[in-house]
Amino acid sequence: MAERTGRGLNRRDLLRGAAMIAPAVALGCTAGAPTPGQPAPGGQGGAIKQIARNRSLVLGITGTSLTDFQTFNPYLPGVSTASGYPYCYEPLFYYNAFHTDAVCGPEGMDCEDGIIPWLAESYEYNADFTAATVKLREGTEWNDGKPFTANDVKFTMELLAKNSPKLTWSVDVDTWVKAVTAPDERTVEFELKRPNPRFVFSYFTFHMDIGIPIVPEHIWKDQDPNKFTFVDLKKGWPVTTSPWKLVVSSQQQRMYDRVDTWWGKKAGFRELPAVERIMVLPGTDETKMVQLSLANEADLTIDLRPNTIKSVIQQNKAVTTWTGDKPPYGYLDWWPIGLGFNCSKAPFDDPEIRWAINHAIDRAQLVSLGYQGAGAPTLLPFPNYPALLEYLDPIEAQSSKIDDFDVAKTASIMQGKGWAKDSEGFWAKDGKRFPFIIYTLILFQDITPVLVQQLRKAGFDASFKQATGPDFDEHVSTGNMDAFILGHGGSVSDPYFTLRLYQSRYVKPTGERSTYPYRWSNPEYDEIVDTMGTTSPDDPKLHDLFRQAMDLWIPALPDVGLVQWFHRIPTNTTYWTNWPSEENPYINSAYWHRTSPLWIHSLKPAQP
Repeated sequence: MAERTGRGLNRRDLLRGAAMIAPAVALGCTAGAPTPGQPAPGGQGGAIKQIARNRSLVLGITGTSLTDFQTFNPYLPGVSTASGYPYCYEPLFYYNAFHTDAVCGPEGMDCEDGIIPWLAESYEYNADFTAATVKLREGTEWNDGKPFTANDVKFTMELLAKNSPKLTWSVDVDTWVKAVTAPDERTVEFELKRPNPRFVFSYFTFHMDIGIPIVPEHIWKDQDPNKFTFVDLKKGWPVTTSPWKLVVSSQQQRMYDRVDTWWGKKAGFRELPAVERIMVLPGTDETKMVQLSLANEADLTIDLRPNTIKSVIQQNKAVTTWTGDKPPYGYLDWWPIGLGFNCSKAPFDDPEIRWAINHAIDRAQLVSLGYQGAGAPTLLPFPNYPALLEYLDPIEAQSSKIDDFDVAKTASIMQGKGWAKDSEGFWAKDGKRFPFIIYTLILFQDITPVLVQQLRKAGFDASFKQATGPDFDEHVSTGNMDAFILGHGGSVSDPYFTLRLYQSRYVKPTGERSTYPYRWSNPEYDEIVDTMGTTSPDDPKLHDLFRQAMDLWIPALPDVGLVQWFHRIPTNTTYWTNWPSEENPYINSAYWHRTSPLWIHSLKPAQP
C-alpha cells in the first residue's frame, strides 16, 4: 500500500497534542464557551438553541485552543481529527478490531467478522483482485437533503488522484486506482492498477485512524481542494452524511447539534442518537481533565496515566473505564510501542548490536515500574488482537527468544564487537562511548526513564530527549538521531500492514524524510511482503508467507518491542451509559478515531 501523503509518521495528531499540553482553563469558562444547556452566540441564523446538559456529550481534549477550527477539509495535511471530523464523515463500512464471538458490533447492527456495513451494503472483487464493486445502501443522503450517490464516491477518488501528491490520501488513490465508474446511483466500480485484495478495507472501511472521507460533489466540484476550508455556517457547511451539524466553530470550542432529518432515521436503518449536542472543548492538561471527570463536567477525555485514572475512578464512582476498576484501566490499542533505530547508521546498522540492546531490556520491569503493573509487554510490533494471534501464536517459540533479559549476553556481544567498558562502566571504543540518546515524547514519560536506567546498568551511556511533536517528527523522520520510542499504526486484522513498515522502499538516506523511520533493508523480506500484499487475507498461504517474513525479521530485529499501548480513557456515567467496555466491546472509545460515531450512536441517557 502506498504512503499517505500528509500523514508522515503515524499518529501525527497525537504527536501534535503531546506538544501542546499546557496549563488549562476550566471547561465552560473558556472565552466564548457556553455552559451546556445555555444559548451561545453565532452559528446559523443567530443564537444557538438551548439543549440540556443531560442531552449533551462533552469531550475534553488537549491543547490550549482548537488549531483547525477554520477548516473541515479532511484532505489538507495536518488537519486534526480530534475536534470533530470523525463524528461527521461516515464511511462505506466500519471495522471493529475488538469483536468477539459474543459481540461483533453495536446492538442491532449487521456485522460479520467485525465488518459493519454503513453507507454501503456489500462489496466484491474479481478473481485476481484487480477490480472491486461496491453496492451503496438505498436512501443515503447528505445532511442538506441531497442524495448521496456513487457519483460522490467517483468524484472524491478523481479529485484526490488529480491532486496527488498534495492532498492526504491522494498518493494512495493515484497509486492504486486506474478508473472509477458509477453505472448507476447505487453502484461504484473500481478498476485497479494492480491486484489489491485489501483495497476496500484499506480505504473505505473505517478503523482506528484509517479511512478516506467522501465529500459531496455538488459542493466541492467548483472548489480548489488545496484551499477550500469547507466551513461556512451561514451556508450550512460542512455538509456530511452524518446526523451532526456544526453550529459553533472557534478556537475555544466546536459544537455540533443533531440533525433530526438524518438519512439513517428516514431510511429505517438506525434510530437517531440519543445525544442531541456534542461539545468539543480544548484547554485541558491531565490535571484539568481529572478535575473535569471528578466534577462530572466532561463525559469523556483523552487518555490518563495509570495511577491518575485509578485515582479518578476511586474518587468518583460515576467514572469507569474499558476494564472498569481493574488494570489496565483501558483497551489494547493498535499502537504497540517499540525502541526503534536508524538501521542504516552505525553502530545500529549491526543486528548483533540491536540484539545486545534487546538483552539489556527487562520488559516486566517496564510494566511494573513504568505502569505500576497496569499494562503488558510486547516482543513484536503487533497488537495482540484475536485476528492477529492466529498468526502470532504459531511463531511463539521463535518470538519468545526476544524476551531474553540477560546483561551477560549484552556484554558478550559488545566485547565480541570490540567494545570495552571505560572507567565509569560504559561501553566505549577508540576513546568514544557508544552513542545512545533516545528521542521520546511526553506520551512515554512513564516508561522512558525506566528503560534508560536499564540500559545504563547494562553499560550503555544512555539518556533521553523529551521532544516536542514537531522536533520529534523532524529528527525521527530524517534519521538524525540514535534511537527513538514510537508506536506502530499497522495491522489490526492481518499482519501485512505492520510488516510493510519495514520495507526497503521507505529507506531514505539519513537527512531525507522517510514515511517510516526504520531504514532497514532486506530484498528477500521485501519480496515476501509484496507477495503478501497481493494475497487475500483469507488465503491460507498468508500464514506461510508471514512465517517466512518473520524468519528474516526476528534475527535482524530492526525494531525492539517494549510494551503494548493501552487507551486509558475515563468514561463518565452521570449522563450517559452503554459505553464500550471489555464486557461489551462493540467498538473502541477513542473520540479521535474514525469509529467514534458507533459509540456516539449507541450511548443511552442515564437520566430521564
